[in-house]
This record gives sequence, C-alpha cells and structure tokens, in this order.
Amino acid sequence: MKQEGIGLLSGVAARAAGGRDRPPGRTPGRRASAGREAARQLDEVAEHRMGVLVLLALVFGLHRGEALGLMRSGFDPDAGTLRVTHAVKRIKNRDSNAARKTKLVINETKKSRRPLSLTPELIDAIKRHRSAHNAERLQAGAGWTEHGLIFPTAFGNPSDPDTFSHLFSNLAQKAGLGHWHPHELRHSGASLMLAQGTPLHVVSDVLGRASIAITKDVYGHLMEGDKRAATEAISSALLRRPKRVAPTVAPTDAEEAG
Repeated sequence: MKQEGIGLLSGVAARAAGGRDRPPGRTPGRRASAGREAARQLDEVAEHRMGVLVLLALVFGLHRGEALGLMRSGFDPDAGTLRVTHAVKRIKNRDSNAARKTKLVINETKKSRRPLSLTPELIDAIKRHRSAHNAERLQAGAGWTEHGLIFPTAFGNPSDPDTFSHLFSNLAQKAGLGHWHPHELRHSGASLMLAQGTPLHVVSDVLGRASIAITKDVYGHLMEGDKRAATEAISSALLRRPKRVAPTVAPTDAEEAG
C-alpha cells in the first residue's frame, strides 16, 4: 500500500500545504494537521493492518466509530462508493451478571448514513486490505467470528475504539507528531478539503453533519481568504472605473479615397 494508497493523499497533502499560504486552521482545543503532517501520518501507518482505516478516516473526516464500523457490504468497487451505515461503540452493559461493565456494539447510524465517493486509488487500497483481511480470516480458522466488518480484530470481532485511539497516538508519536487522537483525523480531513477549494456544503455532506451551520461554525475561519477574495472581486466590478480605451473611428469617405 505504501506507494499507491499513501501516494494518493500525500499528493493532496502536499498541494494543501504548498498550494496556499494559509495552512489548515486549528480550532480551539483541537488540532488539525497541515498537509505535510498528514503525509507523515500516512507514511507511518503504511504497512500497519489499520493503515487503510487511517487513510479513509483522513480523506473523509470519519469519526473513529464510523471508520471501525465500515461494512464489507457497503463497499461497491464497480460503483466506486463506500457507504457509512454502522458505527462501533462501547456502551454500558446492562446485564448485571456480565463479567464486564461495558461491551462493544455495532449500531446502525441514522442521521449520518451517507455514501462516500471513492477514487480508483482508494478502491485499490481497500481491495488490498480485503486480501490481507481474508488471509487473517483463514489463519484464525475456527476462532474467527464474522461480523461483516472491513476493519475487525484479527479474529473478526469489532475493534475497540479506545484501543484504536491508543494505537493511533503511538503511531503519531513515532512519526514525530506528538500525541494525537483519531478525532483529529476528522478535523484534518475537513481542513484539507477546504484547502483544496471544496465548497462548504460538500464538506458538510462528506462529514455527515446534520447542518451546514455546524460545519461553518467549526471551520468558517479557514474561509476568510476566500471571502476576502470574493469581496475584492465584486468591489472591483462595481466600484472601480474600467480602463478607458480609445474608440475606433470609422474612416471618412475622403480618407478612403486617399
């Protein structure tokens, strides 16, 4: 995956970092990685079994539970889509006789169900991950529990969101980025989309937000440059006098006669 899967977003990240002077912003209490940092994140996880999950979470700004809950049935390589339909969550165990106070569940998402449009590079990355997934399933044998997940544990069970958070933080530290939480992939993805000029309403749809107003509140500061450019353009059109051009005067009959 290192060349194809990582190369995809490394290119996007490089353009986001170098294509504009303004870096992806940092919301209060949250950090959004700049393009080069995103590329470093991907390079660090390139060979990890969860590397494609990090790639998808960054490209589409997925919540960690959504990324862990992606289903094989939602992947349609022919149509080039991946549907967000489920999420993995840890909830309180209401069974008083249970050994653990909490349990992992796979819940259907309601408000944030959405299709994601895949590029050929992302389709190939998911297919390669699927091949590795099938090899793990064969190795697990009778110990495998099928849930239909794209990113389960090595035995097919839902991956614990908290365990993934610790894993991702360790990988980020190895990449020299310090402590990072998977939720910051969501902010990084949104920032990169906006840095590439993606309209705000499209970013909101990709993130699965119920209202564009929420997206605007969180990421509106990243669009200050665009708003200033728009104001300058309309101001120029309405208030600045056009440059005078000398009119072309048709020659008289006498001039034509010579």
